[in-house]
Amino acid sequence: MIDGSTRLLGVLGWPVEHSMSPVMHNAAIQAAGLNACYVPLPCPPEALGEVIAGLRGMGFLGANVTIPHKQAVIEHLDGLSEESRFTGSVNTLYWEGGRLMGTSTDAPGAVLNLRQAGIKLDGKRVTILGTGGAARALAFVLARGHCLGAGGQRETFRLPELTLLGRDPDKAERLSHDIAAGSAADTAVRSGPLAEFATLGSGADLVINCTSVGMTPDVRGCPIDPTLLGPRHDVCDIVYQPRETVLLKEARRRGCRTVEGIGMLVHQGAASFRTWFGREPDTDVMFESLRAFGYG
Repeated sequence: MIDGSTRLLGVLGWPVEHSMSPVMHNAAIQAAGLNACYVPLPCPPEALGEVIAGLRGMGFLGANVTIPHKQAVIEHLDGLSEESRFTGSVNTLYWEGGRLMGTSTDAPGAVLNLRQAGIKLDGKRVTILGTGGAARALAFVLARGHCLGAGGQRETFRLPELTLLGRDPDKAERLSHDIAAGSAADTAVRSGPLAEFATLGSGADLVINCTSVGMTPDVRGCPIDPTLLGPRHDVCDIVYQPRETVLLKEARRRGCRTVEGIGMLVHQGAASFRTWFGREPDTDVMFESLRAFGYG
């Protein structure tokens, strides 16, 4: 029931019509018996500041932030969590002492999704495709070698090598320099253009797509040449709509172990839920709500 006391939450993105976050969060809210409602918030880049001001004015309890706002939103906030100060990326807005804060739950969600798929990060050479907010958050945490997992438990690992490939190689290089400056870990970090996956990235044990290539409505896209993949590769795509992207479909055909993005969606969402409400959501309910819509 929505009444005069209902608290509002939402997801800011452009586009945002594809987002399944409202489905799973409203299911979790209902299961927890909370008086809140989670809605999509379409926000073109040029209107981001006005939208954040609107959230403040309307007393939103919090929000998620998705493509393309995960870095741009920072200048409109009052402060950042330690995680977002470290990674330079935000996917969750929340209030702390009357200040609108930003944090990122992307990396913990991704790490937990990989672990539950049976993929251990320790000792793995990893190639990340993309240089946007999710890629940045994940790259920093992987290079650091630890993050918070489910229930606040600490996940630790060591990567001997991390390769960052982007459509803009200069941006990939800047990201690698930021990581080198911000992390004391001994992971070797390389960067280069996405088009050179064959020479720079295909030697990895784990390939993680953090680009939007292959996401609805561009469902035919693939960020790399899939013929370069083989049984030695684990391949993860953070895109969850469609459930199986072209990248994952082609990787599976070539004997790769594949990990869909739906698990990351749920686990990063669960971490956001904890931030807003101070309690654990029912992740089984979140998964089931997505299955009811044909996902997960």
